[in-house]
Amino acid sequence: MLGRYLLKEVLLPYLVGVFLFVALLTLDLLSSLSGFLLARGVGVREIALLVLYRLPWTLSLALPLALVFALLVGLARLIRSSELKAAYAGGVPPLALLKPLLGLALLVSLANLYNLAEVRPRALSAYDALLGRLLYGEGGAVAVLRKQVYAPPGLGVYYAEEVWPGERANRLLGVRVVDEEGRIYSAEEGVWDERGWRLKGYVLEGGKPKPFFGVLPFPTHFQPKESLGSRDPYDTSTLRELLARAEVESGARFALYRRLSDALGGLFLGLVAAGLGLSLREAAWAVLGVVLLIFGYYVFWTLTAQLARYDVNPLLAFLPNLAYGALGAFLLWRLR
Repeated sequence: MLGRYLLKEVLLPYLVGVFLFVALLTLDLLSSLSGFLLARGVGVREIALLVLYRLPWTLSLALPLALVFALLVGLARLIRSSELKAAYAGGVPPLALLKPLLGLALLVSLANLYNLAEVRPRALSAYDALLGRLLYGEGGAVAVLRKQVYAPPGLGVYYAEEVWPGERANRLLGVRVVDEEGRIYSAEEGVWDERGWRLKGYVLEGGKPKPFFGVLPFPTHFQPKESLGSRDPYDTSTLRELLARAEVESGARFALYRRLSDALGGLFLGLVAAGLGLSLREAAWAVLGVVLLIFGYYVFWTLTAQLARYDVNPLLAFLPNLAYGALGAFLLWRLR
């Protein structure tokens, strides 16, 4: 009963928090596109579709951040009315109150994991397609990838000056491949399909070039994508596609771990917010706690993105969760 009452106090602020974060991020999107929308005379229907397709991206941020707001605001109300003090005085241990709050945080993380894995990438693909039509006409934008380098384990280095994505096969231009035995393959163009990279060009072996026509093994086939509406070129890849790309692209490994870390972020943010809220004695500190927790997580999140540019260990994507996990463990120790 006590856990149900506690969740009831938190759910309404959570819904309000989600709405506020979604509204703020949507207004930011519209303000950034307002000049373009007015110049092109974009109609209400297209604007509504842009907002709708962008909504899963907005929710991926709003779901975990609103949890911090809801937990601290809900617990602050219980502190103001002395209900927490009464519960503690009645022999209810703080850790007993923590369990339903962690359950809510886990549900938020699972919902966000599905959103990040499937819903957000597909919605961003639709967003980019619509934005491309509005920018470039009915043909849309061609997502040509340039200067792509892949390093499949045990197969050498694959390089293409341009990759033109297709539904069943990708067209390659300006191909260079160095296999594990040091043979160098070159071709003006080729095809990347389920079998591998099919080339017609030359192979340099023993210092002499020889004609080559065949298929070089490549461990996976996927349709490379480049996002118009996001700085991260992997944002439009589903989790399954990202797993395939991570096999041959170092940058995709960080993007994969970052996405899993973002999904777990709600759980760790909920742990720290609940631990902090249950240990507060004055409700006024709750507002400061909301600001500090969100700002602190953002600092760690951006720090890992900056470190990723220098090819550091991609596991550093979990740094924000490790830091907040340590802080949460400290707060749990204090609650004992």
